[in-house]
This record gives sequence, structure tokens and C-alpha cells, in this order.
Amino acid sequence: MNNKLNKFSYIAKDTNGKRVRGTFIAEDEQFVREELSKNNLFVVKIKKVSAKAPSAFFSISGKVSTKEITNFCKQFSVLISSGISIIDAILTLKEQPYSALLKKTLEKVVDDLYAGMMLSESFKKYPKVFPDFLASMIFVGESSGKLPQVLLSVSSYYTRTQKNKQKLRSALAYPLILFFMMLAVTVVMMHFVIPRFIDTFMQMEIDMPILTLALFNISQFFRDYWKYLLLGLLLIIILIYASLKTKKGKYFFDACKVKLPIFKKITYAIFTAQFVESLGLLLSSGLDIVSCLDNVRVIIKNEYLAKQFDKVIIDVKKGISLSSAIEIEMQLGTVVTQMIAVGEKTGATDKMLLQTVEYFDGQVENALGLITTTVQPILLSIMGIFIAILFVAIYAPILSMITTLT
Repeated sequence: MNNKLNKFSYIAKDTNGKRVRGTFIAEDEQFVREELSKNNLFVVKIKKVSAKAPSAFFSISGKVSTKEITNFCKQFSVLISSGISIIDAILTLKEQPYSALLKKTLEKVVDDLYAGMMLSESFKKYPKVFPDFLASMIFVGESSGKLPQVLLSVSSYYTRTQKNKQKLRSALAYPLILFFMMLAVTVVMMHFVIPRFIDTFMQMEIDMPILTLALFNISQFFRDYWKYLLLGLLLIIILIYASLKTKKGKYFFDACKVKLPIFKKITYAIFTAQFVESLGLLLSSGLDIVSCLDNVRVIIKNEYLAKQFDKVIIDVKKGISLSSAIEIEMQLGTVVTQMIAVGEKTGATDKMLLQTVEYFDGQVENALGLITTTVQPILLSIMGIFIAILFVAIYAPILSMITTLT
């Protein structure tokens, strides 16, 4: 016998011939027909409703934003704290101005709950909508009976995560603008300005120095083969994008983020801030250390760091302390390892971690500041050197001609 419960939508008629529409949770269609018949309802049409997650077509980005998840957790916590049942809370949230994807998914969640499924189990069915970390924390809240508090903590966690993303975008904005300005200036100079100057020099039979001739040859090369160069650039971009979809390719690029000088500090700062807060939240909920680390592993998007973290989990399972395992396997700095070591000795690791969240957020800001203090000056220097080369290449022949005439 199949014990899996399914959702059926039906159209039936009552004894007065009036049509009735509704849904029914049951094992099979026959059971639905029998139950409706007991209530003097005669089935006209019945159909099994798909249990699949709604299409990402309902969302422009194909997923639910972090900001939306943050608001959802906060409102969910408030509703449950007021004494409303989980199902009624979700039914209320379903009517809020969320994205169509989230609303459609919440409808599926309600059906799952009516079918006897736990909230965390239902959330895990829809990973494109509810992050794995959220589903894990929901399970912690259900197990400990502290779901409202856990939801507030998760909301705070995602708020900080969103702020770090915005800081990173802000820090990268100006360097990217400079880069594209430099690219635009290069294209204009190579394609339009330099050729005209060269034609003028040739008509005036002015002797051109080596730098001017080199610049002219480069300009001519770009003008003759720009289509092939553009096609080559597009192919490189496509290859990079395709390689990022492979496990080895993603690992390689993630390793570059960890090993390249400037990106290394930023990547480790962001990871450390997430690690400290997420582990602190999980430990404070009463989970054992191994379960906490397994759940933290879920939020690590960098494959290189994830591989290092897997070694940490293995070491802890062998009986090695967390502080020692991190010191051996990862480069999170002495502050992190010493802080965890103190927490392990005092039995208050969760409190130690949560008390230092703001400190590590500050470290993220300092790391992102490297983009402003390092990358921007480098780009400005490159632009300055490029303009200086152009100036010398173009005006050297003119100055030579003036000197000759005088």
C-alpha cells in the first residue's frame, strides 16, 4: 500500500446540483471520492496536483532575494511569537507583497504541512527558494522549541550577509567605472585619434620616432583585426563561464580568490564573519559541534575553502579540538583560533563567537577598503601612464618639426 500523501483538486456537485471546488489531501484518488461521497458530494472532475516546486519563471532573477528571505524570517517570527500556528502564519505571509515565486512556494509548504510534514522538511524541498542554511536552522528551532528566536537570529544573519554584499558592490563600483573608462579611451584613441595624427604626419613628411611608429602599428592592427579580437574576447568569456559550471573550473577560480593578494584578504574576511556568526547561532541552539559544523558547511560557496573546512570537520570527528583543527587546516588568523580556544575552555564558545560578530564585520570593511586604497590608485596610475605615452607619441614629432624649423 502506498503511504505517500498527495494533494488532489476536485470539482463536485452537492444534492442541489451546485458546483463545489476544493482540494483534498489523501493517499489516492479513490479515497477522495469515498470521502466526498460521505458528505453527499458527487465528483465531476478530480486531478492530482503536482508536488514539484513552482517554476522560477515567477521570479525575474530565478530565485528569491536575500532581502526577501530576511523580511520573511522577521515577519514569520513575529507571527509565531504572537501565538499563531505555523500554518496560519504561513497563510498570512502568503498574502504579503512577496515575489510570485515565494508566494507559490508558500502554497506548496502549506500543503506539505497539512500532509504532516515538518516545516524544515518542506523547506528542504525547495532549495531555490529557501537556502539550505535556513532549512537547517528551522530544524534546529523545531527541535529546540525556539523557532521564533531562531528565525530572528537567521534574519539578523541574512541582514549582515546582505550588507556585506552591498559593501562589496560599492567597493567595486568605482574601479569598474575606471576600467571601462580606460577601455573606452583606448578604443577611441586607437581607432579614431591616432590614425588621423599619423596620416597628417605622413602627409607633412615628418619623421616619426620609434614610439610613434609602434603606436601606429598597434592602432593599425586593432583596426584591421578588431572583429577577430572581439570574437576572441567573446570566446574567452564563454569559456570562462562554461568552466565555472564545472567542478574543477569553479575550484580553480575559487582558489584564485583565496590566493591572489588583494582578493585573499577580502575572501577570508567575508568567510570568517559568516563562519563566526553562523556557528555561534547553531551552538547557541543546542546542537553538538559536529552537527553545527555540518550545517555551516552548507553556506560555504567557495569550493577551495569548503575543501579545507571538510578537513576541519574530519579532524573534529577524530577528537581534535575545533580551535586546533582550524589552526591546522585553515588560515583564519590567530584571533579566531584563540577566541574559540578560550570558548572551549570556558564552555561558552557560542557566546564568544556571537560577541565578536561586530568585530569581524569591521574586518570585512577594512578588507574591502583595500580596493579603494590599492586597486583604484593602480588603475589611475595605468591610465596616467597610458595617457603620457599617447602624449609623447603624438606630440614628439610635432616638437621635433618645430625644433627643426627654428
